[in-house]
Amino acid sequence: MPYKLIDHTADIAVEVTGNSISSLFIAASEAWRDTILEFENTLMESSKKFIFNSVSMEGLLVDFLSELNFQLYTKKWCFISCKNLLFQKTELNIQLDAEVFGQCFNSINHKIKEEIKAVTFHQMKIEEINGLFMTKIIFDV
Repeated sequence: MPYKLIDHTADIAVEVTGNSISSLFIAASEAWRDTILEFENTLMESSKKFIFNSVSMEGLLVDFLSELNFQLYTKKWCFISCKNLLFQKTELNIQLDAEVFGQCFNSINHKIKEEIKAVTFHQMKIEEINGLFMTKIIFDV
């Protein structure tokens, strides 16, 4: 499994790994989804495209996961998976183009297990160790 829950006093913490930066972001999005949602039907009904810019990979990851949180609570759209992540570095920042797949939230197929108020930067540092990317993510509940 590309992520595991770790003990945290008040919030939810996950440790995420991937063999590329893309697989790290995908694993992080799956950790967010599995923490917050329980669902019966994983048929992807629609896709959405997002563009994020940040000066750091950590900033991109927080923005990406925060957008998934926003889509669920504000737009009532449930993230299922992401397949197309494109990272581009410039002199000033890093851009992430993401295509994510999901479906409209409904209480028949979806149950919110835990309310995540925010994705935090607390203890987040994306590192590459022996060709493996890893980070810790704290979800504020």
